[in-house]
Amino acid sequence: MANLPRSDNPSHWERAYAIIEPQIDKEGIHRWPFDPLFPIDVSFFVFGPGGVRMNRHDYLEILYILQGEVKFQIQHRRVTARTGDLLVIGSTFFHRPIKASTASAKAVALYFKPEILHSEDATGEAAEFLVPFMAEDGNFSHVVAASSGVPAEVFNFMKRIRCQLPARGGRERLTVRTFLRTILILLVNHYSNLQLNLEAFNRKRQSIQRLRPLFEFIEQSLESVISVKEAAACVHMSKSHFTRFFRRVTGQPFVTYLHHLRVAKAQTLLTTTDRTIAEIGQEVGFNDQSYFGLIFHKLAGRSPRQYRNETRKSEINGNGASSIDRKQRPVASQPRRPAGSITACAGEEIALRQQADFDYAVRRSRVG
Repeated sequence: MANLPRSDNPSHWERAYAIIEPQIDKEGIHRWPFDPLFPIDVSFFVFGPGGVRMNRHDYLEILYILQGEVKFQIQHRRVTARTGDLLVIGSTFFHRPIKASTASAKAVALYFKPEILHSEDATGEAAEFLVPFMAEDGNFSHVVAASSGVPAEVFNFMKRIRCQLPARGGRERLTVRTFLRTILILLVNHYSNLQLNLEAFNRKRQSIQRLRPLFEFIEQSLESVISVKEAAACVHMSKSHFTRFFRRVTGQPFVTYLHHLRVAKAQTLLTTTDRTIAEIGQEVGFNDQSYFGLIFHKLAGRSPRQYRNETRKSEINGNGASSIDRKQRPVASQPRRPAGSITACAGEEIALRQQADFDYAVRRSRVG
């Protein structure tokens, strides 16, 4: 298993203030420089002097306190996370660290965007993994205590995810998604067992269920044009009500969800078939090849042809790495922070995948 960065090697640990503060925009939104093709990251932070502004973000955050004690302001509340605790923060709350017990309080952060789960899921099942984040309200218990045993398990899978990043190939991405889903199942079970915010929790689950006919319709009709009006009709809502409802439940507009799903399917076809780009665009619901190329480039950061050439070159080289260096990605207005190295997991890769498959199957059977 991957080891943590050594405490005596400062290049692996980054000052939270120095990294996060410059990435907060004028609206108070923290823009993390994700890989646009696979928006998930694990970082190692030191909390000390320097106050980060109140901010929120469009990604989801899980923070494991490795050492020390950190106080956070979340909206109007203040919470304390201690060694071994886990902090769970969704995308709607403004928050910031306000005080560390020592100058070297350390935490490991898992950041990810919901579309990493939604992009290959037309059934709507992925939304169930995100219920704890969607059920957050003013009384939500953001801190998962170390005594519950959950933080240690989550941290174990966070290290495994870090081990696979950057995940360029299909196998690596499947492995990361499996580990992430296992983490989310642990949280779903934790919050369900504690019966916290049960009303909001159940309300969100009911909302997800209400969208199931739409997800089934999308799966059967992905190659066709699907309008917002048609989508609304699937769930017996007006167009305006559906637009608000879908965004509240999934965290993204319907059209954005559809584009992510179609581009994900196109990426699979580009790497596994010899069909022309025009044929693939048609198959995933883009009748206009120019528009297909525009949306694909917007979400994937390159054209369909570039994506196909790069993935095939990667397979020939046998290393699963993209020819575009991760540091060269244009990300918001801020440069990508220097990436810390971590011990590779090649020697345990197969064992980790087998264990992840087993853990995932066992825990999945307990959900619901």
